[in-house]
Amino acid sequence: MPYQPFQQTQTQILAYYVALMATFLGLSIPIFTQLVVLQVDRRIRADMQEEIEAFEEALEVEVNTGGKVSLREAFDDFLYHKIPGDKTFLITVIEGEFYRSSPLSLPETISPDSDWMERLSQTQEAITGNHKISDPEVGDIFYRAEPIDVIEKNAGVLIVANIPKGERQEVLVAVYTVTLVLLLMLIPALFVAWIASGRVLSPIRVLAQTAKSISEANLTERIAQQGGGEIADLTIAFNQMMDRLEIAFNSQRQLINDVSHELRTPIAIIQGHLESLHYYEPEEQPEVIQLVLDELCRMTRLVEDLLLLAKAEHQDFLILEEVEVTDLTEVIYLKARALENRNWILDSRGIGMINVDVQKVTQAVMNLVQNAVQHTTEKDTIAIGSSIDHSHKQSKLMLWVRDTGVGICIQDQERIFQRFVQGSNTQNCEKGMGLGLSIVAAIAESHRGSVELKSQFGRGSTFTLVLPVDVPKSCGG
Repeated sequence: MPYQPFQQTQTQILAYYVALMATFLGLSIPIFTQLVVLQVDRRIRADMQEEIEAFEEALEVEVNTGGKVSLREAFDDFLYHKIPGDKTFLITVIEGEFYRSSPLSLPETISPDSDWMERLSQTQEAITGNHKISDPEVGDIFYRAEPIDVIEKNAGVLIVANIPKGERQEVLVAVYTVTLVLLLMLIPALFVAWIASGRVLSPIRVLAQTAKSISEANLTERIAQQGGGEIADLTIAFNQMMDRLEIAFNSQRQLINDVSHELRTPIAIIQGHLESLHYYEPEEQPEVIQLVLDELCRMTRLVEDLLLLAKAEHQDFLILEEVEVTDLTEVIYLKARALENRNWILDSRGIGMINVDVQKVTQAVMNLVQNAVQHTTEKDTIAIGSSIDHSHKQSKLMLWVRDTGVGICIQDQERIFQRFVQGSNTQNCEKGMGLGLSIVAAIAESHRGSVELKSQFGRGSTFTLVLPVDVPKSCGG
């Protein structure tokens, strides 16, 4: 597939990030600007109110001290000592007529002769508002007109006016600067976001590359887990899937190899006898047919055993159920005694409930019994027993088969559980297929258990099936 950058997840994440940042800036900057302007306007109005309150407080102090103060003198003293802020104008009115202002020079828009200023000069109550000017260079004019009644009612008016255009412009410049800085910072932020998204997505890229490199001949590739979160969960799930695939493919490959190897001989025997059947005398043909049937039965058992070994690696191989150890041991012992004439002994019977696949455990122990029968004579002893070992953190079920047969030499003990491997001391025994102990080991492993072997050549062997008393539910179907 050709490289399509705009369909890459990393590119899409960056695009979403850019869209999010653009939306954030597009909404937040106008709101921020409006809030700051409102804050500036609120501060200007508060300053105007403070100017008037400062004059009234000073005038009340003079009056309360008993001094004779005229409004004209009070205005003169106030304007002399008070320096208004930038674009702030203090205007005094006595008996409806303009008296003085600070600064002395007033802009044309605040001329005492203007209609709105004359209206403020005649006011008999406090007025606060803003006067809109058509000149865009001026904009609004905030004003506060307060009648002065301390000395004489309606003797004069103090007007405070402010042109907020300048301070608002400063705010806009500051916002513009902040916006420019944010936009400049957005470039390295996008770069960092690109790098970060690449690092976050790197396990997914590795997963994709690993999936592409996987073939039937290479199922061992795994992804190293890093950190936690969803990516780690995905990595774990992928590795677990690969484990199952590897087991399934190996099981399938092993089954095919085993079948092709082990069926070659009986098929050749059957084919040879059938092709030469017409050469035999009529009285010899039943014997040949019986030989062919025996080989077919052997093939059937072989295929069933191989299928059992293949299924043993599947999670649904076991059907778990609770059973009393004593009952299970006695049932196995009764089945074993019916096989051959031996000195059968029931060593002991464990007491307690266990959670296992009864059918599979019985099959495993019977395979051990069959193996003991093949390597003993009528004079030998075969003992079966069970117990529960509570010395471990998790209690263990011990099921054993003990015999006094020929035993197993040390070099064979390490490989006796491999498929199609038979001990070197089996030449005088009944010929088997070498799968019985492999099946025992597979059943034990499927229960999260094991098989232990203690043997002394010439003195006999003891096979012990060691299983957890409570097999994990994940082992069952």
